[in-house]
Amino acid sequence: MGKMRETVLAGCFLASLAAPAAAQWPLHPAPDAPRTPDGHVDMDGPVVRLSNGKPDLSGVWNFVRYGQRGEQGRPIGEPVQPPPGVPPYATFWELGFGFEDGLPYQPWARELKAQRMADESKDHPDAYCLPLGNVQFHTHLQPRQVVHHPDVMVIHYEASAGTRLIFTDGRPLPDRNRLTWWYGYSVGHWDGDELVVESTHFRDGGWLDYNGSPLTDEARVVERFRRPDFGTMEIDIAVDDPGAYTEPFTVRVDHRLMPDDNLIEWVCENEQSTQYFDP
Repeated sequence: MGKMRETVLAGCFLASLAAPAAAQWPLHPAPDAPRTPDGHVDMDGPVVRLSNGKPDLSGVWNFVRYGQRGEQGRPIGEPVQPPPGVPPYATFWELGFGFEDGLPYQPWARELKAQRMADESKDHPDAYCLPLGNVQFHTHLQPRQVVHHPDVMVIHYEASAGTRLIFTDGRPLPDRNRLTWWYGYSVGHWDGDELVVESTHFRDGGWLDYNGSPLTDEARVVERFRRPDFGTMEIDIAVDDPGAYTEPFTVRVDHRLMPDDNLIEWVCENEQSTQYFDP
C-alpha cells in the first residue's frame, strides 16, 4: 500500500466521523410521535409500544457523547463522572476513557493496542472498508436507524452502511461450532421494559474502539436497551472476553432521537477511490 493511499484512507475515515446530521434527507413527520401543541416532537413524551406491549425502539438515533443529552459534549480528555449507578461512558476513540486505570487488558492485548496506536490505527477495519464492530457502531457520530418488530430488531448504521439483526423470537444462541460473524450473532429477550441482547460468535481480531482495544472470538457481549422516554435511549454494554481481558467490564452509551429524520447513503469505495495515488 502506498503512503499516499494510507493517508487518503485515514482522511476519508476521519471525515466520516465529522458528518452526522448536517446533510440529511428532508424531514418527514412520524405519524405516531407524541407532539407538543406547536407541532414539535415531544422528546419527553410517552414511549410508543409494540403489539406485545414492550417499548418500541424504532427511530433514527444519534450518539450522545459522555451522556450530555442534547448538548454538544465536552472536549476529549476532560473527566466526566456519570451519575451514581451508571457505568463509565464509552467513546469511539477510547473505550476505557472513563476507567481510572483503563480497561483490564491481558498483557498481550495491552501490547497489541499499544502497537495499533503507535501505527496511528492505520489497520483499523474502516480504513479497508471492512465492518466496524458493534461497540464502535454504538459510539459512532453518524446516526443509526432502528426498525423494531416483536420478533426481530434491525439496526442500520449510516456509518459503513452496516446492518445488524437482533432476533427476539425465542431462538437460542448457536452452538460454538457455527460460523463467526463481524457483528456476532445476537438474540434478545425482555426483562420488564429492558431489552437484553446477548451476542457471541464474533470474528477473531476485532476492534472495540479506534485506538485498537481488541475483541476475540471468545467474547460474549450483553447489551441492555432502555427507552425511558420518547427521545432517549440508554444502552449498557457488558463485554466478557476472557481471551483479551482479565475480567468483564461495562460501559454506557446514550442515544438521542433525531425526530422525523432519515439516514443518508454512505458508500465506502475501498480501492476505487484511491487507485490513482499508488505509485
